[in-house]
Amino acid sequence: MDKGVALTLTNWILAFLPILVLLSTILLFKWGAPKSGAISWFTAVVIGMFVFGGDPLLLALANSKGMAMALYVLLIIWGAVFLYNFVDKNGAIKVIGDTMINVTEEKLLQCLLMSWCFASFMQGIAGFGVPVAVVAPIMLVMGFKPAVAAATCLVGHSWSISFGSMGSSYYTIQLATKIPGDIIGPWMAILFAIPIYATGLSVCHIYGGFAAVKRGLPAVMITGTVMAFMCWFMNKLGAAQLATLIPALCGCGTMAILAKTIYRHEADGTRKEDEKPHMGFHMAFSPYYILIALCILTQVKAVSKLFASYSWGLNYPAITTAAGFAVKAEKMYSKINIFSHPAPLLLFAALCAFVIFKMARKWKPGAFSGAFEATVKQCVPTSIGITTMVMMALIMNDTGMTNLLAKGIANSTGALFPIFSPYIGVLGSFLTGSNTNSNVMFGALQLETAKVLGISTVIMCAVQSVGGSVGCAIAPSKVLIGSATVGLEGREGEVMNRTIPYCVIISLLVGINAWIFACMLFRDLP
Repeated sequence: MDKGVALTLTNWILAFLPILVLLSTILLFKWGAPKSGAISWFTAVVIGMFVFGGDPLLLALANSKGMAMALYVLLIIWGAVFLYNFVDKNGAIKVIGDTMINVTEEKLLQCLLMSWCFASFMQGIAGFGVPVAVVAPIMLVMGFKPAVAAATCLVGHSWSISFGSMGSSYYTIQLATKIPGDIIGPWMAILFAIPIYATGLSVCHIYGGFAAVKRGLPAVMITGTVMAFMCWFMNKLGAAQLATLIPALCGCGTMAILAKTIYRHEADGTRKEDEKPHMGFHMAFSPYYILIALCILTQVKAVSKLFASYSWGLNYPAITTAAGFAVKAEKMYSKINIFSHPAPLLLFAALCAFVIFKMARKWKPGAFSGAFEATVKQCVPTSIGITTMVMMALIMNDTGMTNLLAKGIANSTGALFPIFSPYIGVLGSFLTGSNTNSNVMFGALQLETAKVLGISTVIMCAVQSVGGSVGCAIAPSKVLIGSATVGLEGREGEVMNRTIPYCVIISLLVGINAWIFACMLFRDLP
């Protein structure tokens, strides 16, 4: 274990203070993201310097890492929001929304189809906030309230993140724990069964309370079973990088079948009068077809290897705090691969859309300037908030505050650690906005704690990634994306207030399941 400030109640509270400031300012005082992020960052700087022994050089390096990580995320946000605005200014988003409405008249099924299944499909190929940035605005056009659209997308697709982005978080937990993928992957899939069902039911509850849960239960159970089985099956086949993409695609198909069978007479929406659309669905969706194809193409090993050298990243030296907490050296930190990063793919999809719309005479004059102006208006406040929050997270990480928080949770829970273990994964995702980064931060800690307690390291490390996935639903950076794309800039608290209870409950269910597995059913599992 790393050295650092001694684990005491006072030090633990001080380590938690930046997070408390962030939560209270957003949820209680209703501050916007830029203001909340700035005061939380300042709190972390003060505590990191005067309590945890971070000198000016260490803090400067941590802030630089934070800006580098924020740049990675912000490029995606600006690209995704611009693509959406670009397509919207040409009338294509309305066509997509109207088409989705016509799949089923049942508004609840529309909500499940988009936020639970289709957003997860997008996570399978893109990730990094793209699913929320793409799907939530479409739901807005379909008639859902802004906060409902953002919250259902955030919670609904949170089950899909570990195996999403072609398995980025799945590969990271292997690197952090040295547990082979063919061992940890199937266990992750098994532990994801509960979040799959729970996120579907949560979407129902966000949409319409317990009445909607009752009405949507058959759809959630049937579709959830299909997705859970396919998630496990893809892992058993050795194709874990597709264990979000294929299950979510099967989920979309299952939901469409249910809409035409058992739910065909239970509509609570009103079908729009038929009118000649501005363009066909496939033309309207063509920018996203191109995006999907590009994302898949860049995952092909031969292609990724060809362009691997075209990347940018910063190197950071190893450094130690005055309290003895060691920070490892980093090479190509938050590396941006020029040809496979989502931002260039999003912009290329927009360029292709321009060509397609122009050739089909569907291009509207002024669409480019209108999209650019709308993107700037939406993204500038979000960018300030994300940058300060990520800088706060890196200061907490590099001064040892985050490590102390996690150790305090582990040491105080003892034999009940499996129940609380998912919340360590949630903490990592909350701080960084990334399941991948959460696994990097806490994968080894979960492994060592499991060894000390004499319980399965495989299950506990799998739980780390499951918790990190679920925790992305409340990560401020992801909430900011959802809020910005539905017009709720400065009102992020409205969205976060809706997502936190579901994240807490789902994580608890995962923890109870992990405790039963690790302490009762599979005691002999390594």
